[in-house]
Order: sequence, then C-alpha cells, then structure tokens
Amino acid sequence: MAMVVFGAVLLLPEYARLQHAKHQLARQKATIADLKSLIAGNGRLIQALPENAVLTKRLAMNELGLWPEDEVVVLNGQGPRRQSPASVVTKAAPRPAVPVGWIMDAAKRVSKPPTRRGLLLLTVLGVIGAVILFPGGDRKRKIRIVHPPNERPEGW
Repeated sequence: MAMVVFGAVLLLPEYARLQHAKHQLARQKATIADLKSLIAGNGRLIQALPENAVLTKRLAMNELGLWPEDEVVVLNGQGPRRQSPASVVTKAAPRPAVPVGWIMDAAKRVSKPPTRRGLLLLTVLGVIGAVILFPGGDRKRKIRIVHPPNERPEGW
C-alpha cells in the first residue's frame, strides 16, 4: 500500500502536467487552423477583387479616400472610414475542453507541498512498518541436495 501512495505522489503531478501540455497544444492547433482559414479566405478575396467592380470601388472609397467624380459624398464628423467592406470572417475552430476528472483533482491535491510531504512520510512509515512486521530475510533454510535415482550415495 505504501508503494501505491509513493507512486501516486510521484506520478500524479507529472500526469497533470502532461494533460495541461496536451491541452495547450490542442489550443495552439485550433488557433493555427483559424489562421489558415483566414489566410485562405483572404486569398479568395484577393483573387475575386479584380472581377468585382463594386467591391473595388468601395475599397478605394473606404481605404484610400478616393471617390468617383460623378458622385456626391457626404462626410460626417467621423469621416468616411468604417469597417472595411472586404473583411473576411471565418468559422472558428472548436476549442478543446480543459482536462477534468478525479485524476486531475487528485493531482492538484497531491502537488501541494504540505500534502506531498505528509504522504511521503506516510509512505516511509508504511515501508518501515512492513519491514518490521514481515521480516523475511533472517530465516535460515537447510539446503537439500537431491541426486538422480541412479547416482544416489549408499545409505539412501
């Protein structure tokens, strides 16, 4: 039992760190997927821009402040800048769930220094108690040699 407690004290915090690292990696992969989707959307927008005269006109008006001479533009106090008409919005990749469970709770409890010291002390006392209560190395056994039946010495 003491060895089980000792193993739990040593391994549970490391298991929690492993799960946390896996969660961070999954979050980064989701962010990279979002950015790749945004890059693909912007690429499609750039390819479609020369063919879409209305979008080209709106971008020139909004981003560069250029207006056609035959149109009347009314400016308010904020100016013509608003959100760009060429904004690419993509669907966000699903984010991973935070690792939970009884093992993570136990790892959080075991990783506290006072709890860890107490459990290690309990483990050492358990091992010492097992050695005292169940001694096994001081018994002397009589060694008995067994000879094959045809090679037995006389007197057997």
